Amino acid sequence: AYEVPEGWSEKAGSMMRDLNFTFGANGEGECYIARLPGAGGGLSANVNRWRSQMGAQPLSDEEVNALPTRPLFGQPARFITVDGTFSPGMGSNQTFPNYRLIGLILASDAGAVFVKMTGPKELVEQNSAAFDQFVSSLGVNAN
Repeated sequence: AYEVPEGWSEKAGSMMRDLNFTFGANGEGECYIARLPGAGGGLSANVNRWRSQMGAQPLSDEEVNALPTRPLFGQPARFITVDGTFSPGMGSNQTFPNYRLIGLILASDAGAVFVKMTGPKELVEQNSAAFDQFVSSLGVNAN
């Protein structure tokens, strides 16, 4: 269960994305939720994968464990924010300069949940409250 923030458009999910949204005048901003079984490769590996997509240097395990937390499904999830040139990968050679990535990673043995937002830095800044609203609205529907 979730609430779609004003100005966001819901897109079809995919094999890797349970929920998928775009925002911005041309849909250049993106936010999605993905789930993986188990710890999803581990917290440090995922934080550093996201950082590498932004051209940032990896963090040590100690630095990753010192990242701030925010609640996600009532559990503390690591909050990541990084600016740089976004390279989405997945077969794309495109790069997007002056982008920002913000996200939450909740990794446990029961599974991993990722909430990731990317877009032009200014657009992501304008939608950070919408990101918080969306994350706060997430719940598990028992139906």
